[in-house]
Amino acid sequence: MKISKNTLKGTLCVIAAGMCWGTTGTIQAFTPNGASSLSIGAARVAFAGVVLLIYMLIKKRGELFRGGWSVRGVLLAAAGLAAYQLTFFSAVRLTGVAVGTMVAIGSAPPLAGIFGRILFKEQLPWRWYAATILAVTGCVMLVLGGNTGALSVSVLGVFLAFSAAFSYALEGVGLRLIKRDPYDVIAVVSAVSGLMALPWLLAGDISWMLEPRGALCMALLTFLSTIIPYTLFTIGIQNIELGTAYTLSLSEPLTAWLLSTVLLGERLSWIASLGVGILFCGILLLACNKNKG
Repeated sequence: MKISKNTLKGTLCVIAAGMCWGTTGTIQAFTPNGASSLSIGAARVAFAGVVLLIYMLIKKRGELFRGGWSVRGVLLAAAGLAAYQLTFFSAVRLTGVAVGTMVAIGSAPPLAGIFGRILFKEQLPWRWYAATILAVTGCVMLVLGGNTGALSVSVLGVFLAFSAAFSYALEGVGLRLIKRDPYDVIAVVSAVSGLMALPWLLAGDISWMLEPRGALCMALLTFLSTIIPYTLFTIGIQNIELGTAYTLSLSEPLTAWLLSTVLLGERLSWIASLGVGILFCGILLLACNKNKG
């Protein structure tokens, strides 16, 4: 059976979103020294929310806030998005781009699959179970197999990465509850999430954003790693099942691993590198499923 047009669209959008998200940790590594993890995460979502909301208000005017909104869905998605920023950036700072991203994103598919099965009665195919087992195995090998050179694994960092995974999965649940145009959805969710994260932004030192390098990093975090991927993910998640979307989004840690190796000089042991390969096999297994949708 051929892959349906909507399923193919959803699959490609989610994989592309993951690749954009995979740039986040590397961009963070190039921010000025005064940039804290909390201020980076809060600024990222706050600026993205403002930009998207202004754009959609100009484009649709009053139509943006007319009926059809799920308040519960918006609050869940916004809370998940805000919490993800505050936990993920701290995790990456503590345990490195490769490990932080792998744990945060690699542990999200099982959580998303459970949410999808319980809340939306999704029937997950055997390929999802196999792909998820491969993904989790790859992440475990990455964390346990280790650290070489400057790369180290922090217990607190891993815990924060798992917290980010839970927030990420919660965000997907909220997005599935909102039956609106994807561009409307991501604009409103980002704006509400930005309000939630605003106290952390105002409480921290934001002077680093006024430096040329800080401003450039903030622009990249806002557009390349937030607005573009979240829009793609919102489109994708409305065309494929929740668990499938989160497994496909594992293109994010693969991208993060590649960038951290090439640009930051982070090196993994052979066991951890094998884990990356196993994770990649999990993505291929699910992405090449011809019986989806």
